[in-house]
Amino acid sequence: MTRLRRPPSEASGLSAIPELTVEAIEAARWNPGVGCLVDRVHRDSPLIIAFGFCQFPYVASFDFFNRTKKLEKRFGSKYNRILVRDARNSWYHRGVPGLGADVDEVASTLRAMIHAVEPCRVFSIGQSMGGYAAIMFGMLLGVDRIAAFCPLSHLDPEEAARYGDLGFRGAMLALRDDPPRAIYPDLVRLGKSLGFRNELHVIFGTHPQQDDGLSSNFDAIHALRLAQLPNVLLHPYPEADHLVVSWLIENKQLDDLLARLIGEGECPDATPGRDREMRWRPSRPCS
Repeated sequence: MTRLRRPPSEASGLSAIPELTVEAIEAARWNPGVGCLVDRVHRDSPLIIAFGFCQFPYVASFDFFNRTKKLEKRFGSKYNRILVRDARNSWYHRGVPGLGADVDEVASTLRAMIHAVEPCRVFSIGQSMGGYAAIMFGMLLGVDRIAAFCPLSHLDPEEAARYGDLGFRGAMLALRDDPPRAIYPDLVRLGKSLGFRNELHVIFGTHPQQDDGLSSNFDAIHALRLAQLPNVLLHPYPEADHLVVSWLIENKQLDDLLARLIGEGECPDATPGRDREMRWRPSRPCS
């Protein structure tokens, strides 16, 4: 990631940002005009940009704050955090309050924020709709590593219908019938067009939500589509369904997985049946 010197006005604004608290997040929870929360800045420390998942018919919440705080305690380190949510549950294509009116404007604002923070490396993370955003913005921003839990790989309603993947087809149809100014409906195509070659970790379950012989879980199809790109690492969990994060929490595996994905530089390369550890060399060391 290219480091740019921040203007004095940006530096002074960032230095005044207080530490983000659970109480502050709860206060913003039901205010749809708040689309982004920023934690106190620790320059030359890692930056985590976390994207919230959809919560029809409610306003999406902010995600991965408490879990990344636990990582700080575990490693005795500090992380920068930018929490982003799509209050309209439109897969981040109709803007984020405070950041921009469409994907390109949001990406531009986030890019300026990254440059102002001057982190040693940048991670994007999210689940479901947030996973799509973590990949989309992670590619547009050129982050060092993406961790996406159960993401879609495209927003094509006809393709979804062909496979019977109807869970989020309503959102896909809404974007098709009333397209936003900027739209990125296929993450594989986006990754290829940008030449994105940094690490993308896709964590997903393969178990259907109902054991009725009829229900399906299409997350594996989307994961395999994403695997067409270079440096994509798949992490399948056969006992988990689409709510793979909830399954990881219930089985006390999420904290260890996050520690390996965005912790101290060790990251798993998943293969069918087993994980193996792989050393990741950041572009520059974190202090």
